Amino acid sequence: MPIHENMEAVTIEHSELIQRVAEMRAAINGQLSDKGRIVDHLLDIRLDFEAAGIVAIIDELLVEMPGLTVVENSWWTTALDRLQLAASPTAV
Repeated sequence: MPIHENMEAVTIEHSELIQRVAEMRAAINGQLSDKGRIVDHLLDIRLDFEAAGIVAIIDELLVEMPGLTVVENSWWTTALDRLQLAASPTAV
């Protein structure tokens, strides 16, 4: 595959991830979220987006996730910020 086609695929993947993060952020309500639901979201993203950096961040988030059954939405918002930053194209 020529480099430019690969770059286009990566850009599309990143924009899809940014959209997914925005949808998850919009669904945040209150101070707490169900931990199982957050784990499901992270695992879905991990399966759908193959970029090594995204997978590494999700793995870190899964290890660092606080709480037994619920997670404070401040943590979840910060986690979504990390994913969005990783999905944002960088300028060289």
